[in-house]
Amino acid sequence: MSAPRRHNWLFIFGVWTAVGVLLSLQTYISLSHMPDSPRGHVVLWVAQMYRAWLWALLTPALFMLRQRLHERHQSIVLRGALHVLAALTLLAWCNIVRLWALNVTFGWWHVEDYGVDAIWGMLSARSFIDFYIYWIVVTADYVRDLVNHKVQTTLREEQLHTQLVRAELAALKQQVQPHFLFNSLNAISSLMREGDSKKAVEAIALLSQLLRQLMANGGRQEIELWRELDYAQCYLSVEKVRFEEKLITDFDADEDCLNALVPTLILQPLVENAVKHGIAQRRNPGRVRVTARRVGEDRLRLEVFNDPAEGGRKADERDNHGIGLQATRARLERAFGPTHRLEYDLSNPEGCLVSIELPLQAAGLPSHA
Repeated sequence: MSAPRRHNWLFIFGVWTAVGVLLSLQTYISLSHMPDSPRGHVVLWVAQMYRAWLWALLTPALFMLRQRLHERHQSIVLRGALHVLAALTLLAWCNIVRLWALNVTFGWWHVEDYGVDAIWGMLSARSFIDFYIYWIVVTADYVRDLVNHKVQTTLREEQLHTQLVRAELAALKQQVQPHFLFNSLNAISSLMREGDSKKAVEAIALLSQLLRQLMANGGRQEIELWRELDYAQCYLSVEKVRFEEKLITDFDADEDCLNALVPTLILQPLVENAVKHGIAQRRNPGRVRVTARRVGEDRLRLEVFNDPAEGGRKADERDNHGIGLQATRARLERAFGPTHRLEYDLSNPEGCLVSIELPLQAAGLPSHA
């Protein structure tokens, strides 16, 4: 017998033993007003325990019977009639088996002390209990099937939902990768048009390094924060070849959150926009600052700040609806739902600040998705 089946049978036996104790107590109370007959009372008390243990043996068989009838007969009326026939058959059989068991246990001298007819009459008179028990067992098995079906259906729905979310996240991630590749190649082509082949070669080398890191990632949806910061630094290094001293980068992250898991390339669109709408629009040097902070015990805040554009150009809210930021917003919504926040401040004359706050999840823990 396998361990699960053994545990199920032990559970059934335990439940029916408790029922037998209750039935024996009921018998004791009902016989308390009768003339004292200790041996006869003991016989009837044991008879109730035998009833319970007999049903403990019959319960798995009734489960199988109900399932077979349910599978083979679609008609509710036919199934009900077959159950009634089975119940009546079991009533007579149970009484015979219990009387035989009492005889084996006590011998006829104990049974006859109370009276065979009296004991048989008592067993027969209480047969309605067995009839009710039959239907309780059958109903319990039916309810168990309904609950199991509901649980399995819910589990399948959750698995399908998880697969759908992962597929959507993968699709959104694929939108981000071509976007930053386009920007990187555009920066390299600008260097080529300017005739600076040395810088273009340097930028290509940095871009290839970034692509190797992404390929080594193996398509993971979430990576450690320190890896994500490396990606952002590598991308900004490509842009720095183009902008030279005009681009100043600053990374600041709390050490206790470097192993936190974040969506892969979640910072990429933010640093791209910081360069495109901030640094590229300036004549003087500008700063891109990336920070990572632990907030409380279970939150992580990521911020990307860039100095404002010059020449009277102000950041427009429409800038935040590019492919990159749309994908970022959608990825955060699918992965974290209402537990995340994505905010940006375009009105600050000192620069543009985009912040992401999400649940802190350490590497090695179950994935959020």
